[in-house]
Amino acid sequence: MEPLAVDDDICILKHETAYTAAGESPVSVCAGDESVASHFALVTAYEDIKKRLRDTERENTLLRRRVKQLEDKKIASRPEAPPSEGPQYVNKAFSAYRGIYIEKEDLQMELNKLKKEKSESERLLMEQLQAKELELLQLKTEMETSQVMKSLNSSQDYWQMDRVSSEHKIDKLQEELERMTVE
Repeated sequence: MEPLAVDDDICILKHETAYTAAGESPVSVCAGDESVASHFALVTAYEDIKKRLRDTERENTLLRRRVKQLEDKKIASRPEAPPSEGPQYVNKAFSAYRGIYIEKEDLQMELNKLKKEKSESERLLMEQLQAKELELLQLKTEMETSQVMKSLNSSQDYWQMDRVSSEHKIDKLQEELERMTVE
């Protein structure tokens, strides 16, 4: 795995979340295209992390198989020693076992390290995803609020025009009524 590439991807994602950490709203800073671009960057980074995770799990599986093969090979390669070679054979077997055990422990530590990295990557990705979902929710709320305000403003204009029109009709009717009463 390339740690530099991971750092680059995370830097991109941290750049996107830097606005919310500083207290600014990315909505006020970014236009719609930039928001879509940042969302695309997040999705791309997420897919890349998932791919790396699959590759790491595949590598772990291969390492486990290798350990199993080495253990089986060591067990199968034990020749039956004649009684005169007993202590030498025990020393060789112990050395081989110790070598396999050390290799197994190293592989186990590497596996644990990769699991920790995986869980940390998943946690970071979930935090970033939640931040983007919150940002989208805020954008949606702002848009709906704007539409309601426009609707209210246009309703007031409509009622005001309707009122003027109604007053005008009332004035005409009163004039007609006065003319009719005069006639």
